[in-house]
Amino acid sequence: MSQGFIGEKLGSFRLEEILGSGAMGVVFRATHESTGRRAAVKIVHGELAQKGKVFDRFEREAEILQQFRHPNIVRWLAWGRFKGTSYFAMEYVEGVTLEKMLQDRGEIPWREVVELGIQLCEAIQYAHDHGVVHRDLKPSNIMVTLDRKLKLTDFGIAKDLDRTTQLTAPGRTLGTAAYMAPEQIRGTPSVSHKTDLYALGVLFYQMLTGKPPFDGSSAVVLMHCHLNEPPPRPGDKVEELPRELDELVLNLMAKAPGDRPWDAAAVGEALKVLQAKSERGESISMVWPSPESGAAHPQRAAVGFPEPPPRKKKRKSGTLGGFSSGFATRGDGDGVASRLLSPLVLEVAGLVAALLLIGGFIAYWVWPPSAQYLFHQAEVLMASQHRADRLTARDEYLDALDHRFPDHPYKEQARKWRDQLLLEEVEGRAKTLSSPVKIPPTMPQDDYEGKYVVYDSLAAKAAAEGDEAQAAIYWREMSKAFNPEDSDQRKWFLLAVKRAEEFETRIRDRRAFVVEQLERAQAALDAGRPTEALTIQATLKEKYGQFRDLADLLGPPAPSQTDPSHPGTGVAPGQPPTRSPSPAPAQTPPGAPEPQAPPASKPSGSS
Repeated sequence: MSQGFIGEKLGSFRLEEILGSGAMGVVFRATHESTGRRAAVKIVHGELAQKGKVFDRFEREAEILQQFRHPNIVRWLAWGRFKGTSYFAMEYVEGVTLEKMLQDRGEIPWREVVELGIQLCEAIQYAHDHGVVHRDLKPSNIMVTLDRKLKLTDFGIAKDLDRTTQLTAPGRTLGTAAYMAPEQIRGTPSVSHKTDLYALGVLFYQMLTGKPPFDGSSAVVLMHCHLNEPPPRPGDKVEELPRELDELVLNLMAKAPGDRPWDAAAVGEALKVLQAKSERGESISMVWPSPESGAAHPQRAAVGFPEPPPRKKKRKSGTLGGFSSGFATRGDGDGVASRLLSPLVLEVAGLVAALLLIGGFIAYWVWPPSAQYLFHQAEVLMASQHRADRLTARDEYLDALDHRFPDHPYKEQARKWRDQLLLEEVEGRAKTLSSPVKIPPTMPQDDYEGKYVVYDSLAAKAAAEGDEAQAAIYWREMSKAFNPEDSDQRKWFLLAVKRAEEFETRIRDRRAFVVEQLERAQAALDAGRPTEALTIQATLKEKYGQFRDLADLLGPPAPSQTDPSHPGTGVAPGQPPTRSPSPAPAQTPPGAPEPQAPPASKPSGSS
C-alpha cells in the first residue's frame, strides 16, 4: 500500500521514494514543489490514520519536533492532513544511518566515536532540557551526514515528562530490546532521562566493538540479559581504547539509574576532555598497553622469557605478523616443538623487521621528500573539513618541513596553519570552561585557564551592559598577559586577540551603519519628510541605543538621554533631527591604525 503513495502529492510535497518504515508509519523522500527543496515526509499507516494511541503518538512526535531547534536533531518543516492521510515533513538529511555505517565498517575508531558521541550528547541533553525522553535510541534512528554531522531522528515513542496524559499503559514496554534499560523493561522505577543514558552506553559499546553488548535469539533473551547480566567492557574486545572511555561506557550501562552519570551534558563534557587531550597530543592511558610501554611487561619471570601481557592481541592462527611460521600446531609433539622453536622464530622475525625499519630510515634520509612536496601535502590536508586531517598535516608534514628545512619559503603560511589549529583547540577548551555544568572537567586546570576565566567574566559583564568597547579592552589586556612565543601560552594569546578583533570589527561596522542611517534621516528632514526622519531615528534608538560606543550619536541610554544633567548630542524622543547628531567619523586610510578610544573604568577585581 505504501508503494501506491509514490508520485502522490501531500500538501506541497510530492512523494518520490520510500526511505524507511516501521510499525507506526512510513517515511518518504519528497520534494517541496514551490521551492524544489527535498524533505522527509512521514505518514501514518492507513488503518491507523484516524484514531487510537498510535495516531496520538504520531501527533505527539510532530508536536515535539515542532518545538525543537537544534543542529543535531532533525528539523520539523510542516504537518497536515490531505485526503484522509495525516503527515508531517522534516528536513531531508543527506547521509546514512549509523546502522548502515556499522554494517559497512564494523567497529569505529574511538576518536570518531568521541566526535559523534559529543554531538549525540548535545542532542539528548537538549531534548531532556525540554522534558522529552527519546526512549528509542538506536543506530537506525541516528543519521550521519557526509561531513560527519549527527542528526537524531524518530521521536515516535518519546515520553513527554511534562504531559499529564501518557500514551503508554501501565505495565506496557516500549522500545527496542537490544537497547532498553532495565527500568524501561520492568516499568519501575519510572522512565527518566537516565533511561536514555543507558541506551547511549549500549550505542557507544556497539560503535566501538561493532556489535551490541548482548546477543540473543529473541527479545525475551535480550531483556533477560539487560536485567541480569553484568555489562561487558568494550575494552575486552578493542585493542586501542582509552581507559576513561572504557569506564564511561561501563558506567552508562549500570543497572541502577542512580549509578549512571548525572546527565548527557556530563557525559559530553567527559568526551570533550578526552578529545582535547588527544588533539593536544597528551598521553592517554589505554586499556591495552602498547608493546613498547613498560605497562605491557610489568615483570619478567626468567631471563629471555617475558611474562605474557594482560590480553593477547588477535593474530591469525599459524601465522606470524601475517607470514607463515612454518610450524604446525596439531598434536602434542608438534605443540612442544612449536613452543621450543617459537622464541627463535620470534627473534629472527624481529631481526628482519629491525633491518627493514633501519633500511627505510636510511632511505628516508638519503632520498628525503622536498620542501615543496611536504608543503603541498600539508596544504591538501589543511583544506579538509575534518580536524583529524588537519592534525595529520601538522604532525606528519609541517613538523617535517620545519625540522628538515629550517629556512623554507613557506614559513608564514605554515605559522598561520599552526595558529589555526591552536585556535581550534583553545576554543573548544574555552567553550568547556564557559559551560554552566560545574564539574571538574569544566573548572580551570592551570593558571592559564584561570586567567581566561577572569577576563572572560569581565568581558561578558561589560558586553551585557552595552559597553563592548570595554569588553574589547579586556581582551586586549588578556593578550598582553600571555607570551605569544611560548608554545603553551600562544593559543590563549591568539584567542584573546581574536575576541578583541571581533568586538572591534562589530563596533566599527555598527557605527558606520548608524552614521549612514542618521544621514538618511537628515536627508529626509531636509526634503520635508519629518515622519520618515523620526521613524529612522526611533528604530536606531530601539536597536542600538544600549551600546555606549554610540552615545555620541544616539544619546546616552534611557532615561538619562532627556535629563538636563546629561547633555548629549542625541535628539530627545518626539523631536525630529535638525542636523546629523554628530559628524561622520573621518575615514581611516587603509593600513593605518584605528583611533584609540579612551580607556573606560574597570570593574573592581580585574587583572
